Amino acid sequence: MLADPIRTTDITSAILPHVQSENEVIRCAAVRALGRNGQDDPRSREVLLELIRDGDPDIRSDAIEALAPLAQAKDVDMILESLQADPVREVKLAAIQILVALKDTKCIPQLRALALSKCEDSVVWEDEIADWDDWMDIQIAAINALGTLGASDSIDDLLAALNDEMGQTLDIPVFRALAQLGQQGLVWLLATVEAGKGLARKRAADALADVDPDLLRPHLDRLTGADDVALRLLGLSLLSADDPKAEQLTLQDVSQDLRLAGLVQFAQSRPEWVIAALADPSERVQATALEQLELPLPDYLHDMLVDNILAWLLNGGAVLTPAAATLLPKVAPQRAAGPLNALASDADRPIEARLAAIRGLGGIGGPAMSEILGELLADRSQQVRLVALHEIKALAQAGDHTALDILVHAIGGTQLDEEDKVQVLNLGVAPDVGTPKEDAPSNLRISEEGEILQEDPAESDVPATGSTLAALQFVTPEAEAQAAKSKPKGKKNRVAIEGPDAVGEDLSCAAIEAARALGSVRVAAAVASQITASSDRIRIASWRALTTGFPSCFEAAQAAPMALCDASPEVRREALKVLILADQLDRYLLQALEDQDALVRADAVAQLSDERLLPFISDTAVSVRHAALSTALDSGDKNLSAQAIAQVFSAGRVDTLAWALKRSDDMQAEAVRRLNTGEEGRANFIILDALAAS
Repeated sequence: MLADPIRTTDITSAILPHVQSENEVIRCAAVRALGRNGQDDPRSREVLLELIRDGDPDIRSDAIEALAPLAQAKDVDMILESLQADPVREVKLAAIQILVALKDTKCIPQLRALALSKCEDSVVWEDEIADWDDWMDIQIAAINALGTLGASDSIDDLLAALNDEMGQTLDIPVFRALAQLGQQGLVWLLATVEAGKGLARKRAADALADVDPDLLRPHLDRLTGADDVALRLLGLSLLSADDPKAEQLTLQDVSQDLRLAGLVQFAQSRPEWVIAALADPSERVQATALEQLELPLPDYLHDMLVDNILAWLLNGGAVLTPAAATLLPKVAPQRAAGPLNALASDADRPIEARLAAIRGLGGIGGPAMSEILGELLADRSQQVRLVALHEIKALAQAGDHTALDILVHAIGGTQLDEEDKVQVLNLGVAPDVGTPKEDAPSNLRISEEGEILQEDPAESDVPATGSTLAALQFVTPEAEAQAAKSKPKGKKNRVAIEGPDAVGEDLSCAAIEAARALGSVRVAAAVASQITASSDRIRIASWRALTTGFPSCFEAAQAAPMALCDASPEVRREALKVLILADQLDRYLLQALEDQDALVRADAVAQLSDERLLPFISDTAVSVRHAALSTALDSGDKNLSAQAIAQVFSAGRVDTLAWALKRSDDMQAEAVRRLNTGEEGRANFIILDALAAS
C-alpha cells in the first residue's frame, strides 16, 4: 500500500531550512526544489521574493526563475528593480518574462529605452567584455515584450532599433512586434513589404500572417493588387468564393503559388474552377486539380480526362505523374493495370511516380495485381520494394492467397532468383542537374558551340501558353527525328540511387517486419525458419516478429535457450521475452542477470520478486535500476519496498531518486523525513537536487 500523498506544506517545510544553508550549492538546490514543489504554498513566494536580492548571483537567478509562476501584480516593483539593478543576464530575462506575464504596463518606458540602448544611467550590467551580447539578448526580449504588451506608442522606437547599423539582427522580433501593434504596426509592415528588399521584405511578409484578419480586410484591394506574391496570398486568404477577385487570382494570376493556394481554398465551393485548372500551364497546379476533383466525374469530362491521364502517365513530370497515377484506378480501373505496371517498372521515371503507380496497383487488387507487385520485389530501389511489399501485405490481409504466398516466399528468402538477391549499385552517367522545369525559360536553345540562345516567343512555333499536355504533344516530325538521332547511346542517365546491395536480405527483413500483423500459421512458420539465419538483421527481425505477432510459437520456445547466447543483444532480449512468455525462465535467469547488455538485464531483473532485487537498485545502468525499483515498489511486499527505498537513498543517484519521487508517495515521505533531520552534506544535496528535477 502506498502512503497518502505528501502535503505541499510538508515538502515546503522540509525544504525551507536548507534555503538558509551556509553551503551555496545546497542553497541553490533548495531554491530550485522550492520552485518545483512549493508552488501551492504561499511561503514559497515570500521566500523567493527575498532571495531575488540575495548576494549570490546563482541564488538570484534560480530564485527569479522559480518565482515566475508564483509572482503577483503587487510584486512588479521588485521585479522591475531586478531588471534594472541586477547585472546578471538570466535575471534580467526572467524579470522581463514575469512583467509580461503580469501584463504590467508600468515597465513599458524601461522596455522602450532598452530597445534603443543599454540605458547605462538606469540599468546595471556585468563586465564590459560580455555586456554587449547581454544587451542584445535583453534588447530582443524587450522588443518581444513590447509587442506582447501591445505598446503601440513604441513603434518609433522599434523602427529606430531596426534602422540602427546593428539592427539587421532585429528584423524578425521587430516585425513580429509590429504585427501585434494594431493598425499602426500593420501600415509599417505593408510599407516594408512593398518597398523593402531581400530577406527583410520576406520576413515582414511572414509577420503579416500574424496580424488580426479584421485589421487586414480594409486593405484587401491593396493586398490583392500588390506586386508582391506574399501580399496577394494574404489577400486571397481573406476572400470568399463569390468574390470576382477570388476567381481571377485562382485561375489567372501569374504566380503558380497563388493559383495553387486558391485552388485548395475554393475547391469544395467552386468545383468548376478545379476542372478549369486541369488546363493550367503549371504541372503543380494540374496535379493539385487532379487531387481536388470530386468523384464521380461528370459524363462529359470522364473520357476526355482519362485519355489525358494516360498521356500524363507517359509524359508527365515528377509532380503531375504521381497525381495521375493515383487518380487513374479510381476513375478507370479497367484501363489502369497496364499503364500503371509500365510506369512502376520503369526505372527511368521519377521515384514518386513509380511509388504512386504501385499504390494504384494495390488499390485495384486481385491475384493478378499481386503477381505484378511480386515482380516489383526484385527492383533495385528499396523504396519500390517497400511500397510493393506494403500493398502485398494489405492484399494478404484482405484474403488474397496469392499475396500471402508471395509474402511467405519473401520472408523465407525464396521469392527472388539468385541473380536478383545481390544487385551491386552502378551509378552510370551522372544525372543532369539543371534548371527546374517550373523556373526554366519557356523558349531556350543551345548552339552547337554550347552557347545558350534565348528565342523570341513570337518566332517560336510552340504555343507559349496552354496545358502541359498540349505543349508535350506539339512536336513536329522533324524535331522528333532530330531528337532520336541525337540521343546518346549506352548507359541511361537516370538510375536508382538508394538501397543496399543485398536486396534479398533487405527484402526478407522488410517482409518479416510487415508480417507482424498477419495472424497466419504459414507466416509464423516462415518467420520461425529465419531465427537461426546467418544475417544479424534477419535474426533480429525474426525474433522481434515472433515476440510481437506470434508469442506462442513452439519453434521460438525451443530455440530461445540457445538464442540467449547469440552475439546480438537484440536477439538475446527477444529470446528472453519468449522464455518469460513460455514460463521457462527459471533455468536461464542467472545467465540473463549477468548479461552484458543493460536492457537484457533489466528485463530479467523485472522477473525477480524478492530481496535479490536490492543489489540491482545500485546497478551502473539506469534501465536496470529503474526496473529493480519499479518491481520492488509494485510487489505489494511492504518490507521489500522499504528496503528498496532505503537502497535508493543509499545509492545516491539523482536521476533514479528523481524518477522514484515522481512515482511513489512513500519515496516522498522518506525524502521529507531525511530533510527534516537537520543534517547537512551530500545526502541532502542529492535529495534537494532530485526534488528540483522531479
